[in-house]
Amino acid sequence: MKSKERIYVYVIALFLVSINLRIGITSISPVLEVVRHQLGMSNFTVSFLTAIPVLCMGLFALFTGKLEGRWGAEKVIALCLVIIGGATCMRAAAHSISALLSSALILGIGIAIAGPLLSGFIKKKFPNRIGTMIGVYSVGMGTGASLSAGLTVPLQHLLHNSWSLALASWSVLAIIALIVWYPILQERKAQQASGSQKNQLPLKSKKAWLFTLFFGLQAGIFYSVTTWLAPTAHDLGMTNKEAGTLITVFTFVQMAFSFFIPTLADYYKNRTFWLVSSTLFVLIGLLLIVYPITTLWISSILLGVGLGGLFPLALMLPLNETQTSKEASSWTAMMQSGGYILGGFIPVLSGIVRDTFHTNTQVFFILIVLTVSLLVLTVFMHERATRNELSHG
Repeated sequence: MKSKERIYVYVIALFLVSINLRIGITSISPVLEVVRHQLGMSNFTVSFLTAIPVLCMGLFALFTGKLEGRWGAEKVIALCLVIIGGATCMRAAAHSISALLSSALILGIGIAIAGPLLSGFIKKKFPNRIGTMIGVYSVGMGTGASLSAGLTVPLQHLLHNSWSLALASWSVLAIIALIVWYPILQERKAQQASGSQKNQLPLKSKKAWLFTLFFGLQAGIFYSVTTWLAPTAHDLGMTNKEAGTLITVFTFVQMAFSFFIPTLADYYKNRTFWLVSSTLFVLIGLLLIVYPITTLWISSILLGVGLGGLFPLALMLPLNETQTSKEASSWTAMMQSGGYILGGFIPVLSGIVRDTFHTNTQVFFILIVLTVSLLVLTVFMHERATRNELSHG
């Protein structure tokens, strides 16, 4: 395979694999109320459909280094696609709460291990285009989220009003990604196996812990918004179709800016500016939901811009800090492990609050407090980085 053709294959494969990293979570949102009523689930239990994959993405990310050292990143990513596709397909028979939660658990395991490995893949294959390729990675996830949010309800109607078959049908995208990933897997097999190397988590690095806290807060905010934006739309009188369209608009805006912002950050390297700007968009979007001086559509667009920027910028933090692909995977594994564990509790907390107060206002108040905390953390990271640069100077 020629060098230029190889690069195209890498980009397309990265995009298609990343599509599968959010579909299993976001496809639930448009049919959330239907699932809850048919299975007799409380809001607290429903929140676990989002929280379980996120918590798994934290817990199982710790195994990334060990698996990569034993089988290589390419082979493990292929295995993750099989796991994600299988778990998604399981939902065709998810006619009980336990079956649905089990599929969420298995999905979380596959996503947890694939995520850090894809960051290492970007560091290895595109060391000079990290922001742009993180943008491709983020757009892939946004595309998956957009497709599943916008098409799950039409698929449900097409499949004789079966929400379980609609959710399971997204497993097709894992099969497509696996087919495109296959040449990369073969390329890896043709190369001489490198010696086994331990991937130590950077547990003693204060910077790594700051990155972990930052990632956790933005993840918790994102998944809470993903979980409760559609139910909020229902409470304001929107139909299922209108709520699905609202989520689609949110995810399309997020997808566009998840490419636009990190690509700009590649060229204009003022990291703090992009982080602060993205956080402010989220804060304004949340405030406009609590104090509705405009429509929910405007709030969704602002949230899409801000959250679209925060996720790829968070992914770039360890990649810009490390030297090798394995080191990047290790830092990303720690950041996503601790970050997703922290982030996974936030949707659960929001579910408890919603069950207690029977309204969404208090949920979004909590998210506002967390966003302000994120803003403070961003400023603190900037001051710390400036002090380090001065001390080294």
